Amino acid sequence: MLPNFKLVENMSLPEAIAEQMMAMIANGQLKPGDRLPTEPELMELFGVGRSTVREASKSLSLAGLIETRRSAGTFVSESYAGFLGDQLKWTMVFSSQDLQHIVEVRYALESQTAALAAERATSTQQENLASLYTGLVQAQDPDTATESDTAFHVLIAEASQNPLLHSLVLSTRLLIRNYIQHSYAKWGSYDDVDREENMLQHRPILEAIQARQPEMARQAMIDHLNASARWMLAVAKERRSIK
Repeated sequence: MLPNFKLVENMSLPEAIAEQMMAMIANGQLKPGDRLPTEPELMELFGVGRSTVREASKSLSLAGLIETRRSAGTFVSESYAGFLGDQLKWTMVFSSQDLQHIVEVRYALESQTAALAAERATSTQQENLASLYTGLVQAQDPDTATESDTAFHVLIAEASQNPLLHSLVLSTRLLIRNYIQHSYAKWGSYDDVDREENMLQHRPILEAIQARQPEMARQAMIDHLNASARWMLAVAKERRSIK
């Protein structure tokens, strides 16, 4: 019996499919060793095209959550049993060194996608990025802020016009998305202090991309990641201290 997939309304966002499948692995609907539906079946289940399914599957494969076996199909990776079993405890499971490694990967990937987006983003992508920024600074709750924050970074990667970089960033975002979410949710609200901080961190990135200034965009992303790294490590340390 196939899992209960939900149709994806926005077919331009394959990460929505990847996140649904990731959640199914986390909650046990899809277990290590389970065979996934075929590509045509996934296309029908999600109501999307072949390229969208392939991009979503690629991101999960790069994250090590699924694996393709020749002549057999695609399966949930056996080696990741339990890795996503309790997402709320990720900040307790990862050491400070693990977090530092994730941050270093983000520096390498996202500083480059920001620079390339400044060169290559279409006018539509620039407009959509501005809308996501507005949604982030005007968010009224942690969940909305998390979704806008995540989508902002993924769209920058998409605007780099490099499909491999886009997939790599998407995979990294799947790993660290919970840190963003739990940081916002820590106080149970999303207030003016959070909005001001997000304006200071995200507006320079947006403005550099809109102005088509690659090095400014690169530096703005690095500055943002520096700030993010500090609070990610602080949240992880605090959570472990109260474990």
